[in-house]
Amino acid sequence: MKKIAITGGIASGKTTVCRILEEHGACALNSDKIIHNLLKSDPACIKQVVKLLGSDVLTDGKIDRKKVADIVFSNREKLKALEAFLHPLLLGQIDKEYKKAVKEGKGKYFVVELPLVQEIGKEDCFDCIIAVVSNENEALKRFTQEGFTEESFRSRSSRQWDTVKKAKFADFVIENYGTVQDLEKNVLELMKELDSQ
Repeated sequence: MKKIAITGGIASGKTTVCRILEEHGACALNSDKIIHNLLKSDPACIKQVVKLLGSDVLTDGKIDRKKVADIVFSNREKLKALEAFLHPLLLGQIDKEYKKAVKEGKGKYFVVELPLVQEIGKEDCFDCIIAVVSNENEALKRFTQEGFTEESFRSRSSRQWDTVKKAKFADFVIENYGTVQDLEKNVLELMKELDSQ
C-alpha cells in the first residue's frame, strides 16, 4: 500500500485531490483534522499547548484554534515550539492509521494531506510526495471565500516553501489551473502512472 503525502500551497486544491483519490479507492487522511482531534480530545496535548501558549488559547475550557492561530502566526518562536511538539504526535498518528489501513486492506493508496511535509523534512516517511500547484490569485480567491483574510493567506504562505520549490522537490506534480473536472482528469492520469510503477 503506497504511502503518499499531498502537499501544495494554501488553497491550491490539496483537499480536492485527496477527495478524488478517495473516491477512486484510496484511504485518505487530513493532517489538520488529526491535529484538531488531538487538540480537542487528548488531555496531555491540551495541557502542553496551554503550557506553551498560555491559558488565553482556551474558550470555555477548550482549545480555541482561532486563538492558537492568532498567537502563533504572529510569533515565529511560539509557532516553532508548537510545531516541534505537535508534529511528532501527528506523524505517530499517521503511522498508526497507515498500519491499520494496511491490516484492513483498504486499497492501494494511503494518502495524507500534509502541507508542510517538505518544510519539516519528513519526505522519507512516505513512498512519494505529490505537490498540487495552482495560480496564486485563484488560491487567494478560494481562501478568502472560505472566510479568511488576505493577511492570513500571506502569513500562512510565508511559512511554506513557494510553489515552484515544492513542485521541484516533489516526486509528482498535479496542476490545478482549471475546473474540478480538469483536476480530476489530472489526478486519474497520475493514478495510472502510480499504478505502472
